[in-house]
Amino acid sequence: MPTLPPACLKRWAGIALLLGALGGCAIATPYREVGQAPADASADAALVAITEARLGGDRASRAAFWDGVREVERSLPSQPGLLGYALRRELLGNTAWTMTVWDSEEALDRFVGASAHRSAMAAGDPAIASVRFARLTRARDAGPPPWPEALDALARRGQGYR
Repeated sequence: MPTLPPACLKRWAGIALLLGALGGCAIATPYREVGQAPADASADAALVAITEARLGGDRASRAAFWDGVREVERSLPSQPGLLGYALRRELLGNTAWTMTVWDSEEALDRFVGASAHRSAMAAGDPAIASVRFARLTRARDAGPPPWPEALDALARRGQGYR
């Protein structure tokens, strides 16, 4: 078996180290306010829904999952009761997160049952290895939680399946 010269070994070790470091890195979209008028203008609280999807499956099923994510994202601005949203995903991993902020539990439930969301869930289901989700209440004027706080709530209170 041929051996690599020390300069090549050093270069490959550096690449492996960089890829390993990026494996835990994630990127997020900025929080997008939708500007929907609240159903109950006197409400002081907003409902935050956080989800985490770990993907498996083959390339085609993961592509279908991401296609569904894009379709749902396009539908979000027209969802009644949505106050805002952000998306997050690992750079070199298989985990994605969503954070949506709603004016009520009913508005969130309507979205979950909406055709865009149902279609995306059906199309992306073969790629899902596991899902966790959490809901928390937050003062409406506080804005969305920062991602570390949202992920902490997901870790502490999240429910999941698979």
